[in-house]
Amino acid sequence: MDLTVALALEMASRSDGPEIRIVGPEPVTSAGDARSLLRPLHVRSKTDLSSAWNLRRALEELDPHIVHAQDRRAGLMATTVARHRVPVLSTYHGIPVSLIGRRGGPDDSAERWPSPGTVGVLAADAAVTRLATTTVAPSEAMARFLHRRFRVPVGKLRVIPNGVVPPPAHPSTTVAKVFTYVGVFSPWKAVNLLVEAFAEVARTRPAVELRLVGDGEERPRCERIAERAGIGERVVFTGYRSDVPAQLAHADAFILPSLEENLPLALLEAMGAGLACVATRVGGVPEALGECGLVVPPGDRGSLAAAMTRLADEEGLATRLGSCAAERARSSFSITVCADAHLALWSEAAGRP
Repeated sequence: MDLTVALALEMASRSDGPEIRIVGPEPVTSAGDARSLLRPLHVRSKTDLSSAWNLRRALEELDPHIVHAQDRRAGLMATTVARHRVPVLSTYHGIPVSLIGRRGGPDDSAERWPSPGTVGVLAADAAVTRLATTTVAPSEAMARFLHRRFRVPVGKLRVIPNGVVPPPAHPSTTVAKVFTYVGVFSPWKAVNLLVEAFAEVARTRPAVELRLVGDGEERPRCERIAERAGIGERVVFTGYRSDVPAQLAHADAFILPSLEENLPLALLEAMGAGLACVATRVGGVPEALGECGLVVPPGDRGSLAAAMTRLADEEGLATRLGSCAAERARSSFSITVCADAHLALWSEAAGRP
């Protein structure tokens, strides 16, 4: 939802931009206030026939030139209701968690055999990609997954990286003392592994601190790990926060230990803030960081601890990586660049016979 709102606000702010409307529930987001663009519509499920009728009526009244669905439920509903009226585009943001393989990510050749429930989700996703005019993948890794797994023709795929409003970039200290994570506490985010790795680093470095911004089912487990390791006072659990830029301003480095990702907004925001970044080699993460961060294998506590140790010990490394990341975020992953690419695609789709 953050990306949807940020894109809508960016486009609506342009004097020569299109008229934008968001059809859906009131967004819970830190990307800004988009209530003036909202046409409220709540869809209870993919088979909610009354909401499908309400969506049809909303589209008849709004009479759009383009419909762009930003999640799988919206994609299924929009391609069913609107595809005979106008071009319908759909962005595929992520794969079902049950497909995460031993090494993680949509590029993993060791994907697990999907559960029966996941088979249904994949079937619906595949149907959307076939019915949509164009499917947008936020990363090259996701585009390859869609082409391989769903047999989406290359001509119906477009890679448009996610974009963020970069926070103010601030210079890092010569060595990293405060590490931070921003996101949900879910099993596939592997925050527990981050706490365990930090415990190794903190054992001989009394000045380092870990800040964990977010909440979720795995938080109690992470709190227990920190207490058992004797570092409870050096691991700060902030809970859910909507002031992410302010939270990033407290940090010297950003850590993303995920087992699965597409192109995470939290990483792009951290890059924009000028933080040195350590992240796992999953999905589009290596595409985002390039040479501007430290990339480690997913699920490897030793490699995660080693990367954090380098940032804590190696003079100037955090500063160099942070400056590189900030420049890369602004040139390739800003909301302005993302909006330009979407507008170009919309113009192309609207002009098709």
